[in-house]
Amino acid sequence: MSTRTNRSAGFTLLEITVVIAVLAILAAAITPMILQQIVETKIGSTRNEAKLLHEAIVGKPDVVGSYGFFGDLARYPKDFKELLKPSPGTFLFHTDTFRNVGMGWKGPYINVGDSKDDALVDAFGREYQGAQTGQVRSAGPDGVFETEDDIVYPPVPARPYGRLLVTVKRMAAEDISYTLDPPNYTVRLYYSENGEQMFVDDAFAPFVFENVPQGVHAVVVLRIKEGRLPQAVVQDTIQVFGGGATKLVELIFRL
Repeated sequence: MSTRTNRSAGFTLLEITVVIAVLAILAAAITPMILQQIVETKIGSTRNEAKLLHEAIVGKPDVVGSYGFFGDLARYPKDFKELLKPSPGTFLFHTDTFRNVGMGWKGPYINVGDSKDDALVDAFGREYQGAQTGQVRSAGPDGVFETEDDIVYPPVPARPYGRLLVTVKRMAAEDISYTLDPPNYTVRLYYSENGEQMFVDDAFAPFVFENVPQGVHAVVVLRIKEGRLPQAVVQDTIQVFGGGATKLVELIFRL
């Protein structure tokens, strides 16, 4: 009568060793891909957040009336924390100005996220740089600034200033004729400087104002007569756009 040797249930040591070796090979092949995907996700998140920080500073170019922190105070923030809380001595938003043009800190300009640090650090957990230029910079994956993997938005620094060109027309009292840029008139531009109202005059045509901070401003034409106080003859509220764009304004009055 023949007998049969039954193999014991389970894996042999050799089989277990082979399986472990195969898993190690797969892990070695897959792990770099997973790590790279994680890095790419963090880069994308950081790039998106850098854009949001930049827009909080200078507004969204495709949204009318969006001027951000700069449009309210006519300066860059001292640091990114100032987008969440005004620094000591900063003028808060107010409208006790010529034509009630609002200016001053009107934040917060960004959402804080799940914690107070969410908006101030990149996806790698490091603080951003560039608040004082509006060009947001992350050190990127290597954690070192000024290297090739830095994440920067926008690639070229923004220019949140424009140019204002004012034309004055004095209409005749009896007909439709007019005098273009008549003498003895001054154009005054009211604007924000660190959230405080300032003004500058141009007494000679053409009435041109260079490097005007983007945002909402007011202009007035003053009639100048010797021995008398300047008399406002026409005024308006205007918007000046950044990027060096020229804003054309025509102010018309009748005498």
